[in-house]
Amino acid sequence: MAGILLGAAVTCFVALFLGQAALRLAGAREWSWLAPAVGLSIAMLVATPTVHIPGRSTTMAVLLAVLAIAAAVWCLRSPPHRPPLFDLLAALPVALLALVPFLAAGRGGVLGVTVNNDMAVHLAIVEDYLSSAAAAFFPLPSDYPIGPHALTALIGRGLGIQADLAFSGFTLALPLINAWTVLAATRRAPWLGKALAATVVGMPFLVAAYYGQGSFKEVAQAGLVLAIALAVGGCGPRLGRGRWIPLALLIGGVISVYSPAGLPWVVVILGFWLAGLLAIQAWRGRLRDVRRIVRGELPALGIGLAVLVVALLPQAHRMWEFIALREGTGISVDDIGNLVARLPGWEALGVWDSADYRLPASTAFTGGLWSWFVVALIVFGAFWAFRRGRWLLPLSAAAALLIWKYSDRAQSPYVAAKALVIASPLLLLLAVLPLIDRESGGRPLWLRWTWLPLLLPVLVLVLRVGGDDLRALRFSPVGPTAHERQLSGFHPLTAGKPTLFLGADEFIRWWMAGVNAQAVGLGPTPLVPLRPQKAWEFGQAIDFDTVPASTLNRYEWIIAPRDAVTSAPPRQLRLVRSTEAFQLWKRVGKIRERSTLMEGEWPGAVLRCDTAEGRAILGGGGVAAIRPRPIVVPAGGAVAGDTLSLRMSLPVGTWNLEAPYTSHLPVEVAAPGLREVLPANLDRPGHRLPIGRITIPRQRPFSISFHVVDTLLAPPTATGIFNYVVATPAGGGDRVVPIARACGRYVDWYRPASS
Repeated sequence: MAGILLGAAVTCFVALFLGQAALRLAGAREWSWLAPAVGLSIAMLVATPTVHIPGRSTTMAVLLAVLAIAAAVWCLRSPPHRPPLFDLLAALPVALLALVPFLAAGRGGVLGVTVNNDMAVHLAIVEDYLSSAAAAFFPLPSDYPIGPHALTALIGRGLGIQADLAFSGFTLALPLINAWTVLAATRRAPWLGKALAATVVGMPFLVAAYYGQGSFKEVAQAGLVLAIALAVGGCGPRLGRGRWIPLALLIGGVISVYSPAGLPWVVVILGFWLAGLLAIQAWRGRLRDVRRIVRGELPALGIGLAVLVVALLPQAHRMWEFIALREGTGISVDDIGNLVARLPGWEALGVWDSADYRLPASTAFTGGLWSWFVVALIVFGAFWAFRRGRWLLPLSAAAALLIWKYSDRAQSPYVAAKALVIASPLLLLLAVLPLIDRESGGRPLWLRWTWLPLLLPVLVLVLRVGGDDLRALRFSPVGPTAHERQLSGFHPLTAGKPTLFLGADEFIRWWMAGVNAQAVGLGPTPLVPLRPQKAWEFGQAIDFDTVPASTLNRYEWIIAPRDAVTSAPPRQLRLVRSTEAFQLWKRVGKIRERSTLMEGEWPGAVLRCDTAEGRAILGGGGVAAIRPRPIVVPAGGAVAGDTLSLRMSLPVGTWNLEAPYTSHLPVEVAAPGLREVLPANLDRPGHRLPIGRITIPRQRPFSISFHVVDTLLAPPTATGIFNYVVATPAGGGDRVVPIARACGRYVDWYRPASS
């Protein structure tokens, strides 16, 4: 967890001071809360060309550190350019909310595992920046925005922390940067009002839900679009000839995060702004002055355009390929991603009575009342903004809603949901701003006696938004890091070598970055030929016999779960290294094919010689590998703080216990002579993991219990699920006998005489 916090702190430091230094160069004379968003954009623009620089991430990490430290020194030495310390603390509630998923899990790790496993690909891209060897087997996508990945790589390399911790730290920093950006619109509000606005606008429900599933692009895009609306709407510092530079940098940040697909928000907001200015000039009868005003802006516009072009040159080819190779967003209209259905627009209002944003509100009536309450505040806020000349704020919110509405009709639900996330902060800013703003040095509306009745609803709104955020963030799972750390120990041996992973987990792309690794499956999709007799399905165990010998012979190394139940490895495989959960095998010869019965996920099946199939196998002669049949007891699940108990009965002897379990939290196992703590596991379901070894002095039933460890914020959905517990004799193994002696026995594999 320390690495995540350090990565977040460095990201915030870089964003704050690079942004303010850029604004100062553009002519700013004091601190502006647009600085964090501008600085984030600069950092991503600087990091993107890393793969083309000698020394790659090491060189660029040093460069970024020098730039950030120099910017900090320059700004801190000038009091007007120092960030107001008290205002920095206005984002503290957002920081606490952003920590909730990690506090609920009791550990650091990858956000959103099981809800959204896209981070497997994002981490593989980060590894491409860190290592040319990784890029050789998983090359950088040519048309995908990779600014966040490049910046994460520099943070990880500069701090010496793993890519997953660096990326989680970067993602943790985004809500803070967004919350600070909100302060650009609340300069006249008291500190408490700033804190309320930073919380409600910086972390509304949908932003919290997407943050909790590791969807960093949508969180960053929401903050950048908000910053653009505030910059163009007059919430930025007074600048001279460089007044268009901040907007140019923010547009560069949008493209770095969201590719050219992020430009519609920029274009529509700027279009509404220009239309508004023309309408004002027409109302005042000054349309003739427009040409003179435009002519006077040309030098400043030229400077801003030059900055934008130079900043985007390293991404020009990527932008071109995105436009040329993709049709629209490149996502099919019927692709719902990890959603259940289209998201209702009500979710953008920041209140939703469900921990999972993909599901309907649990009480539709109550949810509807809250939604209309927020709508009323937004309508009032729009009226208030127009009356005070801040008309671009409601127009920007309208622009975001128009883009969402178009996406909802013309794009896939997956794409439309992203547009709804981006619209949410703009809508909630309208709801909150008029209630906290201090006019002409007076008190804000909610502290005036005439407006005192609004104080309670405003506080209730803040508590409701924060409560819904808390519910969603507690629901957000955090992937354990133990398996990645174990597999990284195999890298020195397998680097660059063809390696087969006997599993179906997306994260193998990152776990084995720099290795020519291939998983048996990617989620439910097989990626290599499978043995028909094993009939593998997603959620089942994979072992050496799941794939035919012809597949095994294509690889030099085999990584298998450390599973005592698994089929015996072929004799041409030599065990080289073991961890708590995995084994690394080296192929030392050509593996001979062997046949299996219809086994499914199990290592064997009973040979029934009284059936047609059994008689045919018996008539073929040859040999068979027999073993004791594993003893299987169906299990179940338990939520955090509860205990699952099973009754087992085993013959006298020493037995290995295993289970294919999934658990958000560690699990304490207790049985006669056995006390173990199983680590949390959110890998794709299927492979069996060791529980422990138990000795039975005499046969009698005994109890084995699984207690799911609780944490202070663990949600009710934090569950440990044990499909079954399986016992195999310790030290037992296959015994090869003539096929005739295998009738009625549990057969792992057989080889006919003809082969």
